[in-house]
Amino acid sequence: MKLSLKIITKDQLIKAWPYFALSLAIVIFDQWSKFVVVNNFNIGESQGVIDGFLKFTYVHNKGAAFSFGNTFNDTVRMVIFKILPVIVSLFLVKYILSEKEHKLMRFAYALILGGGAGNVIDRIRLDYVVDFISVYHTGINLGFTKLAPWYFAIFNIADSAVSIAAALIILDFLLNREKENKS
Repeated sequence: MKLSLKIITKDQLIKAWPYFALSLAIVIFDQWSKFVVVNNFNIGESQGVIDGFLKFTYVHNKGAAFSFGNTFNDTVRMVIFKILPVIVSLFLVKYILSEKEHKLMRFAYALILGGGAGNVIDRIRLDYVVDFISVYHTGINLGFTKLAPWYFAIFNIADSAVSIAAALIILDFLLNREKENKS
């Protein structure tokens, strides 16, 4: 087996710095927003932002999206939510540095890297993630019918970055599939 260590070039770093700056900005904004919530809310407390649509509700999430894995034992949670994301981050850095990847994908990877890092910081420091953004509606009257009340999961800035990245990756897939179909 051949072991090779590829050195990162200065040119690669220069071309990738905007993506790493984006990742860092997400981490900073995510951690700042969580700091504000933790220092101004009691656990479970809510404050309306846009009546009938958006409120901040401070919760602790030991799981992942939609509290998946919240009841896993500590060893499984450590592997899935602390160790695995660090390994994935190394691959994301590799893909961001890769000049083979086009800009949209590198942008998406930077969003995932920043969002993932924001949540991993919480998991390592607190053993849970601070979530606080709650999107909902209390029912909408359309005149001819009324939509039932709807509540989405409580999330944070890091989760938003990862969700936007997922949408971009799907968009990229669809755009490239369309190009392949035309050729």
